[in-house]
Amino acid sequence: MEIRHLQTFKSIVEAGGFAKAAHYLGYAQSTITAHIQALENELEGPLFDRLGKSISLTELGKSFLPYANEMLRLHKAAKELHQSSITKKGKITIGASESLTVYRLPSIIQAYKEKFPDVHLSVRVGTCEEIQHLVEIGDLDIALLLNLDLKSQPALEMEKMTDEHMSIIFSPHQLQPNSILYSESNCPYRSLMDKFIAEEKMSPTSFHEFWSIEAIKKCVQCGLGMALVPEITIQNELKEGKLIAKRLDEKHGKVATFLFYHKSRWVSPIVHYFIEEARQYFEVEKQKKRTKK
Repeated sequence: MEIRHLQTFKSIVEAGGFAKAAHYLGYAQSTITAHIQALENELEGPLFDRLGKSISLTELGKSFLPYANEMLRLHKAAKELHQSSITKKGKITIGASESLTVYRLPSIIQAYKEKFPDVHLSVRVGTCEEIQHLVEIGDLDIALLLNLDLKSQPALEMEKMTDEHMSIIFSPHQLQPNSILYSESNCPYRSLMDKFIAEEKMSPTSFHEFWSIEAIKKCVQCGLGMALVPEITIQNELKEGKLIAKRLDEKHGKVATFLFYHKSRWVSPIVHYFIEEARQYFEVEKQKKRTKK
């Protein structure tokens, strides 16, 4: 099987059609068709059902897709092997939640780039489910996520980095808000907010959902409600008096930060050193917390 044929197959699936894939890859549509026919001849069966202008994967196509993705991933890793191990060049794709991207990753990246200035870093921000899925299918090298208890996944190597304290935030001008501001529906710490509401016997009149911690903070400042956020995200606002915070108790008010990557993927030297840099960063942060106590 030729790598270009596999890339064509993957591009058709992702683009949703032959014409779109041809445009993306810069091929004539006849070339795209020839690539798929070559794969189908090798696999002795059709990969796509063609119904007018629409296409869908056959059962063979669905079964073959993860193998195609894995072969493309291994090909990419093989090409980068010499480059990353000898010249310390290459690319790392990182996934993270918004709060960790803004308040944790920059310090890690700064320290890493001082040692590996020629490594290109690409950061993808998303929800826990999105990022975890991208690591599982090989689209991300490594990820940092917040979670109450990230369940063990057979395909993933997971390491707890630290505990993040959680705080309920209010506007200084509205200390008894009737509205609750939530992050996305599958947010790992949303249940903590629900528990707080129940324990305080609150009766909110409305609930609003935002997919951005920064947007939530701004809305709280404007008096639109209260919210639960990681404490690391509100340090400046607390110092400036823009927000008031109530830290949840030690036992129930913490969310873990996990670092994880795929168990079956070869960890290149540049990825390995990034992991080490992350470990060192979080160890220093733990020491700072112990010193404050």
